[in-house]
Amino acid sequence: MRLSLVFVWLAGAVLAQEPEFPLTEDSKVQAGVAKGTMVKGGYVAGEESVFPGTQREYQLYLPAGFDKTKPTAFMVFQDGVIYQAPVVFDNLIAKGDIPPLVGVFIKPGVVPAANENALPRFNRSFEYDSVTPTYSRFLIEEFLPAVEAEHGITFSTNPNEAAISGNSSGGICAFMVAWHRPDRFRRVFTGVGTYVGIHGADQLPVWVRKFEPKPIRVFLQSGTGDNNLYCGDWWMANQMMERSLSWAGYEVKHAWGEGGHNQKHASQVFPEAMRWLWREWKTEMEVKANVKGESKWKGYEVVGEGEWESIGMFRRGEALIVRANIDGMVVTSGAAGTIHEVSKVGTIKQVAQVTGEVRDLEATRGGKWLVIVESKEGRTISAWTADFQIKLESAELPEFDDITVTYSGRGLLSLGVVSPMRPTGRSMPKIADVALEQLVLPYRLCVLPDQAQVVGLGRRGDISISSIADSEMSNNQEFYLLESFSNPSQTRSRPQVDGLCVDSNGWLYVATSLGIQVLDQAGRVNFIIPTPRPASDVCFGGKDLGELFIACGRLVYKRSTKAKGVVSGQMAPIKPAPPKL
Repeated sequence: MRLSLVFVWLAGAVLAQEPEFPLTEDSKVQAGVAKGTMVKGGYVAGEESVFPGTQREYQLYLPAGFDKTKPTAFMVFQDGVIYQAPVVFDNLIAKGDIPPLVGVFIKPGVVPAANENALPRFNRSFEYDSVTPTYSRFLIEEFLPAVEAEHGITFSTNPNEAAISGNSSGGICAFMVAWHRPDRFRRVFTGVGTYVGIHGADQLPVWVRKFEPKPIRVFLQSGTGDNNLYCGDWWMANQMMERSLSWAGYEVKHAWGEGGHNQKHASQVFPEAMRWLWREWKTEMEVKANVKGESKWKGYEVVGEGEWESIGMFRRGEALIVRANIDGMVVTSGAAGTIHEVSKVGTIKQVAQVTGEVRDLEATRGGKWLVIVESKEGRTISAWTADFQIKLESAELPEFDDITVTYSGRGLLSLGVVSPMRPTGRSMPKIADVALEQLVLPYRLCVLPDQAQVVGLGRRGDISISSIADSEMSNNQEFYLLESFSNPSQTRSRPQVDGLCVDSNGWLYVATSLGIQVLDQAGRVNFIIPTPRPASDVCFGGKDLGELFIACGRLVYKRSTKAKGVVSGQMAPIKPAPPKL
């Protein structure tokens, strides 16, 4: 009986044994193929680095006949030399299957131990497993320039000529570099990628569906024997990534098998992955977003497949605010106290100057503009004519951050205190036929199209909503939840937020550090529109209020949409359709 049990156990062990993954001829040294050169180096990060004090080794693969005088295509690998990559490069370059490229094999950083009784700081998981853009900044802005200077080479700045790869945590790291910086990397290979809940990567399959598709080509590898640990199931996570990438219209290919959490299967398919990632490189190098037009990204229902268009630059100061009136006239202002009109032909013209910083502007039913100004003397609110040629009247008020105006002439002022929305009870003046009402409220306000509810945006990304019918505030709750690149343990972490606006369907558009997050009437982020740089404000303007405008530092951008904006101070209430629940 005991022998039978031992036999059954051994048979089960044999059946459970990982299959072999023999390397193909492309991964073996071939006679007559010119060999590249390997060069070793080391990098020590200074105190100004995002990873201060870290030390790391690296190696460079320089292809046979490499010409240092020209910018070169290149591929970065996390964790040093993996997948027999130098040998594969020799063989595939010789066959013309991939371009002559430089391989950059970089190891994770380590902060040396302070003494013999101390432990070094191992940065691998901190650097690789994070979903933030920190490692991409280190790689692109710090490490690669240092390598160029040290070895006298120039990496191509064409993102179509740059690939990146890694195994396990190095895989999620490679994907995130391309995700954050498709302007520098567009080809990605990941083996047993760690798309699980270590530092938030388990959210990636959802983000891939919500963010506007990026120009990235991705090859994924995993197997049924991959890790299944406290933070997630690697095999299932890789399949979820593949399904999300396909759903969103990315160029994606995969190699599934029965392997475990190692490099065996990935090394076997690496030559195939390289051919696919670099296919048609001799005739068509560009990697495009949604190349087959099959993306199901919900944002296409609103913004189409256009791009942001730069329409002007501030000559001094920064554009912090963008607002529009019912005619689609867009005005922008900022810390320098200048008010500019954004013309329909894409130029910015100064139309007024105030003493202090413009905090907000709002158009009123009477065709006037209300302008909040902060100066050394305090904060004031002034009424201006529609063309900003004449200041009609002005009033001094206690501190407040923002104003929104209803069609009925109700002006809601935020006091900028994180607390349930409620009136302060203070007596407020009337200006330009607008009755002012001061609210204990977050610092940005937006009236919904029905003008029966007001949304308040807090500095931490909290968004609350209150009923404002019959001059009363009621039913306040934190209603909307934004997406954030944060660690799961940071439960109160939010994205940086600034401005917000609403369309005639009652959808909310919020300017955040991740882009313009668009939420439906039920409070859910349906999609995210990346911006050229973090936007400080957003509004609808232009013809028929059908263009989305953003303020980004000194630049103002616009993008055509299929939606229509709302100017609550000049438009009668609109009842949107109910959300799909």
